[in-house]
Amino acid sequence: MARMKPQVGKINTLEDANLVLKEIGILEHELASIDAEAHKQMADIKADAAKKGEGLRKRIVDNAALLGAYAEYNRSDLFKDRKSVDLMFGSFGYRKSTSISVKKTTLDLLHKLNLDTYIRLKEEPDKEALAKMTDEELAQVDAVRKEKDDFFCEANKEEINKELLKEQIAS
Repeated sequence: MARMKPQVGKINTLEDANLVLKEIGILEHELASIDAEAHKQMADIKADAAKKGEGLRKRIVDNAALLGAYAEYNRSDLFKDRKSVDLMFGSFGYRKSTSISVKKTTLDLLHKLNLDTYIRLKEEPDKEALAKMTDEELAQVDAVRKEKDDFFCEANKEEINKELLKEQIAS
């Protein structure tokens, strides 16, 4: 099978470039409309699912509370020598859990007591500050400034919307 090079057209004048930008703007507008509709549909589906499942979620919470009350009332009998009860349809019981609660003053007190090993720090190069360094200074810290000209094209959405509005009024 021979390779075929796609035909993308040719721009000869600034007017041609302007028309291409217009088409890009119209296509972006159409994509935004498609995406907005999809987001609306997804939000509707999620809201519908949440509404349909609301009663089920409440029943789960209520049943878990019932089981918890039963377990607490019968704790001394059920959990003498074990932490959980295994049944045909599942298990219930108690798990040991630990959490650390800190106050606003904890960090300052850790600093004052020189307990820095208990303080989490995320270290990384500050690229904004590095940008202020000279190229020679960057080389000393094994960094390099990279500059490039990236092509961009940007449709004027305001003008595209005006054009689309004119077309809607005309039809």
